[in-house]
Amino acid sequence: MSLIEEGPVKSIRMAFLSIVCSHTVNGVAALHTELLKKTIFSEQHQLQPQKIQNKTNGVAPRRWIHCCNRGLSDLISEQIGSVDEWISNLDNLRQLSNYTKDKSFIEKFAEVKHENKKRLKEWIFEKT
Repeated sequence: MSLIEEGPVKSIRMAFLSIVCSHTVNGVAALHTELLKKTIFSEQHQLQPQKIQNKTNGVAPRRWIHCCNRGLSDLISEQIGSVDEWISNLDNLRQLSNYTKDKSFIEKFAEVKHENKKRLKEWIFEKT
């Protein structure tokens, strides 16, 4: 549990330091949290069992795409059906594999990426 990595080259074990300095440590999913408790931070968990907690943000990848990347969401819906068909079941996105060689789809996908990069560039320029 040392904060110093012992060996030929000494270094600070930043993950351990962050646990010591934090009120709580959050795993991002129940499975992830249990792995933290049982593997790399097992000694810290034994010492302070209340410290490592599970906090799931509850955002599914498909909902993230729909809310944060409307261009991609619209393209997916155009290709495989309405947003309701894929937003409720991530497996439905597998249908996109049918379009990996479709030149029109690839061009539309590239345009969505390009537009997102332009928006990001404008945001960065505005904010910094």
